[in-house]
Amino acid sequence: MKNIEESELLQELDYVFKKLGRKITVDLTKRITPSISASQGLILNILEERGPKKVSELAEELEITLPSITTLADKLVAQGYVERKKSDKDRRIVYLFITEEGKDLWNEIRDERRKRLQKYYNALSEEDIRHLIRIYNIILASLEDADRKR
Repeated sequence: MKNIEESELLQELDYVFKKLGRKITVDLTKRITPSISASQGLILNILEERGPKKVSELAEELEITLPSITTLADKLVAQGYVERKKSDKDRRIVYLFITEEGKDLWNEIRDERRKRLQKYYNALSEEDIRHLIRIYNIILASLEDADRKR
């Protein structure tokens, strides 16, 4: 994409993508997770779907620093949604486990999120949604390829 029109198209795409992302994030955060942040919700999601994780693994997966993940985890622990447990093999290694309260909260979040997403995308046909998925996967692959080349 070299000419001005294409550059303007990219700017418009960037603007629309950012605006959509912000609106969805704000709506979901207000309606679904007022007691926890979106990042804390991601942690609950990962722990519920994949089981206990090392703090360092979560930081890497979420692409945030160890101090940031520690702060997020501290809040989840204080609210009773997550527990910390030291490894039996190496006491320096700390795992995060989701509690029953955390599972209950995550199930509520997941169910409400599905309802909200259905409302967001209700105006699209199944074919449009498949195109979006295909396009997003192309962009993700491009980003992952760029990350590997660094």
